[in-house]
Amino acid sequence: MTRLILVRHGETDWNVDGRTQGQNDQPLNERGLAQADRVGRYVRGHFDVQTTWSSDLSRCAQTAEGLGAPVKVSESIREINFGEWEGRRFEEIRQSNPDGIDRFRSGDPEFRPPGGESMGDVLERARRFIQETGVLDADTDIAVVAHGGSLKCLMVVLLELPESALGRFHFSNCGLSVVGAGNGPATLMSFNQTAHLDGTAPIT
Repeated sequence: MTRLILVRHGETDWNVDGRTQGQNDQPLNERGLAQADRVGRYVRGHFDVQTTWSSDLSRCAQTAEGLGAPVKVSESIREINFGEWEGRRFEEIRQSNPDGIDRFRSGDPEFRPPGGESMGDVLERARRFIQETGVLDADTDIAVVAHGGSLKCLMVVLLELPESALGRFHFSNCGLSVVGAGNGPATLMSFNQTAHLDGTAPIT
């Protein structure tokens, strides 16, 4: 049986500020580094990860370093490209484009921020990642470190859910989910575990 351990990257300053990061290469902040350390220790203690796949953006690569296995990178699991929205605060975007931000947050696969990608585009990247890497055929534990948006798409593809389910998932920084795959459809074994992060209080 294959177990995919899905991890969202640790916290960045732009997460704290409520900014759209997208494909901007923001590093982990102090709390994010502590979160990455905690999730790394948890994964090493509870799983036998043979390979870690990571988005090539540094906030994911930093998080992936401590999971106890060689890291391979893939642009296919990058965050959505927000185009002209990138780097702006969500509340600022809402003031100028309330319909757009609502469509994005609902997971509308056809909505595209100006100059950016749609979630439908990210879904296609998720499908390509699964096909190209063969992670479902690994018959071992594989870690995947990615972003809130790309993890939503991976979950929809892995569990063969309708695209309308995109807006139903939320992934915390360094939250951990497990999907099992073997004979038959993939199964959600746990979702967005965060108990391992106890002690990573916000920096004040």
